[in-house]
Amino acid sequence: MSIALIKKNISEIDFHHYGWVIVAVGAIAQMIGSAIRMAFGIIIDPLVEEFSWDPKSIGIAYAIMSVVTAISSPIAGYCSTMIGARKTMYIGLFLFLIGMIWTALATNIYEFYISYGIIFGFAQSMFLVPVIPAIAIWFKKSLGLATGLIIGMWSLGPAIVIQLMGIMLNSIGWQNTFIISGLVGSVIMFIALAFFKNTPQDMGLLPYGAEDSDKQEEIKHEKPINNYYSNLQKIVYGTNAFWSLMNIHFLGCVGHAVILIGLVPLMITKGISYTDSVLCLTIIMVVSISTRFITPILGDSVNPKTIMFLSFLGQGLFVIPWAFTTDKWMFYLVGILWAIPYGGEGTLFPIMNRKYYGFFRMDTTYGWQILAASFGMALGGFIPGLVFEVTGGYVYAIWISAFFSCLGACVILTLETTKRVIRPSFENLG
Repeated sequence: MSIALIKKNISEIDFHHYGWVIVAVGAIAQMIGSAIRMAFGIIIDPLVEEFSWDPKSIGIAYAIMSVVTAISSPIAGYCSTMIGARKTMYIGLFLFLIGMIWTALATNIYEFYISYGIIFGFAQSMFLVPVIPAIAIWFKKSLGLATGLIIGMWSLGPAIVIQLMGIMLNSIGWQNTFIISGLVGSVIMFIALAFFKNTPQDMGLLPYGAEDSDKQEEIKHEKPINNYYSNLQKIVYGTNAFWSLMNIHFLGCVGHAVILIGLVPLMITKGISYTDSVLCLTIIMVVSISTRFITPILGDSVNPKTIMFLSFLGQGLFVIPWAFTTDKWMFYLVGILWAIPYGGEGTLFPIMNRKYYGFFRMDTTYGWQILAASFGMALGGFIPGLVFEVTGGYVYAIWISAFFSCLGACVILTLETTKRVIRPSFENLG
């Protein structure tokens, strides 16, 4: 039934609208930005070997990066509203290049904290936060498909880059790997941003799916710095859904960050080679592409709350077998099963925003949700190293991951129904 629904949605799409070009640019941004962040787990052992840094100290860099991304995400959302998504992403791209090169040239742990933790943390928010809100303004209909295409790249990017970086790490060293990755990624993104437009009005268009009768409402959306936008955002802050979605994003990101950072070291402690361990992480990224693509489409068409609950619950339960296995094939099998709910776990937040608040500028709202997610990634990234220091292994980190994901599933059950918009109509906002 879901496959038929997806085919129907795609068959009815007019891909000639310029909004799909914006989707393509956003997909490239997601691919590049997510790849370096999620590849962190594969550089832990090379850093330990070269500098004799302990895993917990290295994990602090990831935590710092996530905290900085969290703190700066609402700022990125505000900048996207004030100066536009394109200029905000150019700032992020500049910081991305500096962070990658400086990280490669770092010679002590504190320099690593600044380059990877602080600089790249700011780059992440400025680079990635504006993408989804920009897409939401370009699409009044088919937001699920547009979101699915972009967020699918959140897995495809790491799936490709993790494998390439693993090969490069073994052949040219981690420093050259970071320099080359930073330069190539920056050039690709610089070219892509030349085709990016902040709003449909910049090209004299209406959002995809909008009718001529909607034109007055769309014009109103492109004047966000007024009483209308301020009043709408205050209403959003006053809803239970706003705060619950932040908590849910935090809990889910703790759950999967523990795995993304700790899986490769866990497998190595179980006697599995570094190359095979990296391959398992790559398989997870590849498999999760499908659910990252499918889940927003289903959420846009049916009940996103139910789908989000099942994703969180599956992410929590399917990690548990890793605590008991030592076989490589079993790690791969569990990785495939876990990747399915993991892929859908974080994709529904833009759809939930649309269901709860209608067609509106979600830059600031989404920025706060990314703040919560990044704090979750920070805590989750720190946990494996801490568990290793206390216990000498990573097994207990698996149970911690399961707890946070399942707790997120419980919070989802407290959300309001998505069958009705919970804010007043735009016409009642002065």
